[in-house]
Amino acid sequence: MRRPSIRRIRTIWAPKWAAAPFDAPHVFAANATWELPFRGSPVLSGWQLNGIVSMHSGYAFSPSIQTPNWSRTGNISNNAEDRPNVKPGTDPKKIVTGNPNGWFDTSAFELPLQGTVGNTPRNFLRGPGFASVDMSLVKNQRLRGDTRLQIRLEVFNVLNRANFATPTRPVFAGASQNEAPLATAGKVTRTVNSSRQVQLGIKVLF
Repeated sequence: MRRPSIRRIRTIWAPKWAAAPFDAPHVFAANATWELPFRGSPVLSGWQLNGIVSMHSGYAFSPSIQTPNWSRTGNISNNAEDRPNVKPGTDPKKIVTGNPNGWFDTSAFELPLQGTVGNTPRNFLRGPGFASVDMSLVKNQRLRGDTRLQIRLEVFNVLNRANFATPTRPVFAGASQNEAPLATAGKVTRTVNSSRQVQLGIKVLF
């Protein structure tokens, strides 16, 4: 009598791989110092020009549903919050508009049926990038012996560029099934750096 064959079923856990919220695919940073070629005069010599350039692409973020546990999964942690559906036929490359009044196109999403999980991938969109230039002009003047006078003119965010924060993420309130997107969805409400700042400092080194 033949023994019945046993089929082994292997279950594969498929995690939802996605970019981390702090992921920036492109990062650039540089600094430079230039000793100005002025010689022969106590007033013109000893000047130094410094610059720092910082740039990176936008961070990943997820569009979301404002009401916790719309899907009824019971998981309301920040890493597993409910997300809307992406409408069929939507081109993912055209969802981000780059407009701070509406960073992404809310019409590309729809509210999934209550009790179901939306199909939008985690950290599906990219926020605004960052770019800033800081500069300083320094004068080192020898006084007597090892004593020096240093005058510093420092300018932060020289170009006065507004670097926007991640836009408002909730697309739907999750109050009713056939509701329209929130008016605040995709709007940028703050910046991540200050406007141009200028400061003058004098110190004695001895």
